[in-house]
Amino acid sequence: MPVLLFSLGLALAACTGKGTTGTADRQPVRPAADDGQIRVALLLPMSGRYAAVGASMENAAHMAVVESGTRRLTVLSFDTGGTAKGAAAAARKAIAARARLIVGPLFREAVAAVKRPAARARLNVLAFSNSESVAGGNVFLLSFLLRQQVDRIVRYAAVNGFAEIGVLAPESATGERIVTYAEAAAQRHGAEIRRTAFYSGRIADMRKRVETFAEEPDYRAVLIHAGGDNLRSLAGLLAFNDVLPPDYRFLGTSRWNDPSVHAERHLRGGWFAAPAPETAARFTGRYESIFKAKPDRFASMAYDAIALAAALAKRALPKRSPFTRRALTDPNGFLGADGIFRFRENGLIERGLAVLAVERSRFETIDPAPDSFAIGTN
Repeated sequence: MPVLLFSLGLALAACTGKGTTGTADRQPVRPAADDGQIRVALLLPMSGRYAAVGASMENAAHMAVVESGTRRLTVLSFDTGGTAKGAAAAARKAIAARARLIVGPLFREAVAAVKRPAARARLNVLAFSNSESVAGGNVFLLSFLLRQQVDRIVRYAAVNGFAEIGVLAPESATGERIVTYAEAAAQRHGAEIRRTAFYSGRIADMRKRVETFAEEPDYRAVLIHAGGDNLRSLAGLLAFNDVLPPDYRFLGTSRWNDPSVHAERHLRGGWFAAPAPETAARFTGRYESIFKAKPDRFASMAYDAIALAAALAKRALPKRSPFTRRALTDPNGFLGADGIFRFRENGLIERGLAVLAVERSRFETIDPAPDSFAIGTN
C-alpha cells in the first residue's frame, strides 16, 4: 500500500504564515551543522509574473509542514523570480543553507539551471515541470505528465469500444508530443490512431482544419488536447461538421478539468483522465478553510512534495539523508493530495488517475483511480 503522507482529520486553524510543528522561513540564515533539523529548500517564483502561483504553492507547503506533525523538518523558501537565472541563484543559497533536498522550481529552464549545482552538492530535486527532458539523474518530476494522461484515456476508450481514434492537438511542440503519446498508447492497448490534425488559436484557421479533419471520418472517438475557449470552439466546430455525440466520443486530458466545460453541450458525455475529484476536493476544501481563497492548480504539488519530505524525515536515521534515491523510488508509492503517486528510476512520476465523464453540472467518475500500485508495472 502507498505510504500515507498526511492525515485528513487534522485541524489547521492555527496555520498562518509559518508552520508551528515544523518551521518555514523565507529568509534563512546559515544554520548550525548539528541542530538536528532536516532542511528542505522550496524554490518558487515569489516575485515577478508568476508570484501569485508561487504564493499559493508556498501556502500549500505551510499546510504540509503543519499537518506533518514533525518538529524535525525546516522548510526554507527561496525566490526564483520565475527565471532560470533566479533559480540558479536560489539553488546556491539553498546549498549554502545546508538543505538536504530541493523542492521546485516550477519551469523547465529553471529546473535545468538547478540540476547541475544540486548534483554537485549531492542533492535530489523534486521539480514541478512537466517537461520530461529535465527528468533523470537527481531530478524527479512531481507533476502531471501528459504521456500518462493520454495513455489512461486511450486505454479506457479502447477497452470500451472506441479503438479507432482521431487526434486534435495544438500546433506546437506540445501538440506533436500528444500525437506521439497517443500513437504509442494505441499500440500498447490495441487501438489505432486513424487521423491527426493540428489547430492554431485563430478561429478561421481552426474552422478550416476541423472541416478537413471531419471529412468522411474513419474514427469513432476524437482525442482533443485543449482547454478553455479553444476546447469549446473545437467541440462546436466538430459538431457543426457532424462529428458529434452519440455517434462519436470526445476524449480529453486533465485540461478538461474546468467547470466551464459543462457549458458546452457537445462535450457532455465526453471522457477525460484526471485525478480523482473526491480526493482533490479534500485538499481544496482544507486550503480554502485556512487561506480563504482557492488554491492555484499547482498548489497540490507543493503540498505533496513537502508532505513527502516530512514523511521521510520522520523515519530518518541520525547523520543519514532521508531523501535518497532508494527512498524516493519506493515502488509502493505515496498517497498525496491528488491520489497515489510514485517516482520511477528515470525521474518520471506515475500517478493513479481516474476517468471522468462530463455531465450537465458535474464530472462523474466512470473508472476510479487505483488505490495502490502493482509493483513492477507501469
